[in-house]
Amino acid sequence: MRLLHPSTGLAAALALALRADLAALALLAAWAGSALLGRQRAGAGEGPWIRAALALALVWRAPGGPAAALVAALLLEMAAGRLTILLAARTGTALPGPDLHSLILAGGKGADLVAAAAFAAMILWPDRLAPIASALAGLTAMGAIARASLALAVTRGVRDEA
Repeated sequence: MRLLHPSTGLAAALALALRADLAALALLAAWAGSALLGRQRAGAGEGPWIRAALALALVWRAPGGPAAALVAALLLEMAAGRLTILLAARTGTALPGPDLHSLILAGGKGADLVAAAAFAAMILWPDRLAPIASALAGLTAMGAIARASLALAVTRGVRDEA
């Protein structure tokens, strides 16, 4: 199960780039299913990388502003994740994990499921690609900013208590 999740996501990105729509839909469903059924993994940080691969495949397939905004938002999400890890290591603080109970901070399985549904919608309704990609980019960027803000607030609170 551990290898199935990343490999199906990367295969879905390849199928998306090659315009193999039925294969991409099947692989996206398998990726979402493995995310939903899989247990919490120790190395659960591959989700943003797979979503970035899907976004790059979208840029290859449909270049333009919305796809580029999605790539930029995913890069921001990865940078915010690294900032959170850095701040937690620096202060020795246990920061909230990736599965927070919040719509904006929905990490882990939630973000993978939303991304799979959004990419499936972009395949099924190509005329709606721009608004769907823009909405996904906006949600991703809001989540990244919220996660970085939460990390800064927690570490400042620890510093103020000391």
